[in-house]
Amino acid sequence: MKIISLHLRGKMAHFRKFYSNSSALSYFIPPRTTICGIAAGLLGLERDKYYNEFSIDKFKVAVACQKPIKKTMQKMNYLMIKSPNDLNGSQENHSQTPMELIIPQNIREGCIDYKIWMTHKNEKLMAELEDILYCKGEAYYKSAGACMALGTAFNLGWIEIEGVLEGKEVDLESEKLISSSIPVERVKEIRTESMIGNRHRITKEELPLEFDEERRITGRGLKDILVNIDGKGIAAVIDSFVSLENGQNIVWME
Repeated sequence: MKIISLHLRGKMAHFRKFYSNSSALSYFIPPRTTICGIAAGLLGLERDKYYNEFSIDKFKVAVACQKPIKKTMQKMNYLMIKSPNDLNGSQENHSQTPMELIIPQNIREGCIDYKIWMTHKNEKLMAELEDILYCKGEAYYKSAGACMALGTAFNLGWIEIEGVLEGKEVDLESEKLISSSIPVERVKEIRTESMIGNRHRITKEELPLEFDEERRITGRGLKDILVNIDGKGIAAVIDSFVSLENGQNIVWME
């Protein structure tokens, strides 16, 4: 199995929780649906028209946090826009909305670093993604269709391609250090004593994984995911995983 490995980096991120209303809460990591949107944007696909092509059955995604991150709450001053003349901010009815932002532990010197692994059953689509990601061979900001951002448009980010790896599905219950986040239902036991360092900030988040054509979460498209927000792997006993040629092990978000 051919797997694209890349880094998604930036200074701030906001991945809005689907149930947020007046307070814009954020997930710690980009949900699978966000990664699908990024891949579709790179390919220049039309918005809201790619959900079938990027279903869980066809498009596999794993995500990891590579550097320590934290959350901070900021008030955003939103405008009520009814006409182009309202864009200068002179109208009344400004709305102060709390927004939860993901930032590095040291925002002056550090950056957010998410590692993404992805593969698609469509070999032609995979080849096109490879061509786009290798177009410069360095860190870049690129999209054929939608802006490259870490969630909301003003949290600009960039991609750094790591490479294309061979991976093998291993259907065997065993203890492994998993480099990616892990769906809770796949975990039999967590072995913190096998993890590097004394500090482990492992959190559980309910993440959206898949939409249908009407942008509704599918029956299998919402699951609890374990994430290590200190940028380390998770040592766990799991039922199956993907073994990569570089020695890392990942679990798909499915």
